[in-house]
Amino acid sequence: MRKNKVAIAVIGLATLLMISPLLLNHQALYGVDGPFQYSRIYEAAMQLKNHNFSFMNLYTFQQAGRIVNSLYSPLVAVLCGILLLLVGNWFRFQIISLFIAYFLCGYFMHKAALKLRLPRKLAIGLGVIFLSSNAVYGFLFGIMWRSLAVALLPIFIGPILDLYHGDWTLAKMMKLGLFVGIMGQFQILTIGLFLPFLVPFFIHGLWQSREKLLSSLNFLAGVLLALVLSLNALIPMLEVY
Repeated sequence: MRKNKVAIAVIGLATLLMISPLLLNHQALYGVDGPFQYSRIYEAAMQLKNHNFSFMNLYTFQQAGRIVNSLYSPLVAVLCGILLLLVGNWFRFQIISLFIAYFLCGYFMHKAALKLRLPRKLAIGLGVIFLSSNAVYGFLFGIMWRSLAVALLPIFIGPILDLYHGDWTLAKMMKLGLFVGIMGQFQILTIGLFLPFLVPFFIHGLWQSREKLLSSLNFLAGVLLALVLSLNALIPMLEVY
């Protein structure tokens, strides 16, 4: 933290600037996906508050028995529901959730740039550019969930470099599996779109590796970890479909 205090300060200020219209006007934004996403969060909050847990949505979507939360990032919906219960209203929830999302988005990009050995000032600049880019600011203006998943993509820069260089130790492959599992908690679709981009790095890394059998086993261990961590999102899909 001491080494990165300038980055933390700059990215924190950029994040505050991004959400300053909401703070100054004391108004939240509903956005094009707001009715859907905030209904999911309210559903999780009410099930927690009333200790009334169900596979179906009971308190939202006109009490029509729709199955939404179980199929769409169930763990993150629960965490957001807990945050909503703690802060007490939608305005505070939106401010806090936006700050967390955008700060982490910029900070992850800053760390990814450092892993690529870019100058520290450029890394900070890239973090600020990324958090204000079209790819992720949809979460501010439209409450678009895919922006949260996209915001996590920079965390994969380190594992991608490890794949490329054939540095397939068990610890690094488990780290890759952990990150894929975390991504699976936000949006399975983003994983489906992202994983094919790993194929060229995988092929090059396997070619570079001196112990191909051991490396392959380590990689499979990472794949298994990713699957286990994603079961709470995958099993409901299999059960329903």
